[in-house]
Amino acid sequence: MAMLPRYDWAVLLMLPSFRACLEEDKLQCMDEAFGMVPPAPLPPPNTPDSAPAATETSKHLERYTSWKLNPSKIQSLTHAESKGTQALARVAAEHTDADGRPLELEFYASGKRGMLFVDRARTRLVKVQKHDDHGVEVIEKESRWLAIVNRASLGPRLLGTGDGYLMCEFLADGLDAIAYLQHPHVTRAHVAWFLRSVMYQCFVLDTLGINKAEMTHPMRHIIVLGTRVVFVDFEKCTYGRQRRNVTQVCQFLSSPRIVAAMAKKGHGISVDKLRAASKAYKARPHASTLEPVFRALRLT
Repeated sequence: MAMLPRYDWAVLLMLPSFRACLEEDKLQCMDEAFGMVPPAPLPPPNTPDSAPAATETSKHLERYTSWKLNPSKIQSLTHAESKGTQALARVAAEHTDADGRPLELEFYASGKRGMLFVDRARTRLVKVQKHDDHGVEVIEKESRWLAIVNRASLGPRLLGTGDGYLMCEFLADGLDAIAYLQHPHVTRAHVAWFLRSVMYQCFVLDTLGINKAEMTHPMRHIIVLGTRVVFVDFEKCTYGRQRRNVTQVCQFLSSPRIVAAMAKKGHGISVDKLRAASKAYKARPHASTLEPVFRALRLT
């Protein structure tokens, strides 16, 4: 048992089934040993002492409105084509709100292949296909991947799936990676916790042989919500023999913008050492080659 490499223990600690086997005091000790205990959460967005809150309305809709588009154009940008619209109707028929009424959804965001809608309570996010010719396999694929990674405490919690749609938790008031690192109340302890959480999750994905993709520019794909760091958007996941998540996120963390943001919080890193350690890890993805990466990030 003691022979298991240090960072393989971190993989186990991400599994709810493993955590359920541990007594509370032992679990607390292990979380502390691996730096998994989050620091004090940031002030809620609605308090005077906090940073300005992200708007509750759709940023996409605000952008379309600011462009002074005619109503018919905005309508086409905020509504899915027939298959997506039919899927939304099935959501309303199959799910209810807290009062037992059919779930009402409003437009939230539009991507290349999918469209996102949020419920009135802002707790559930629904994704449907954007264009009819994209095929529902885009939605089905992401549903399958969310079900897989949820078993390792990764990704937003999958709440339900159906014909042409998936439903997951809505990460209301979450901050993207850069916004979090630049938040006025974030300290060096917050930065270290954030880095550990990101690296552990990337190592879990590498251990499982899952390539998430897009981790070199994950600004919109890493959300910090309270005491959680959540990876989102798993539609491009693939199984692969090459493990890329740790190395890709190292490229992101060594970018000048991120290095500067961390340095302002008192957490400096060695970019040259990080690149060298990342290269060694890429050649042999293993807990032993992850250790120098953590050292370069000043996490040990």
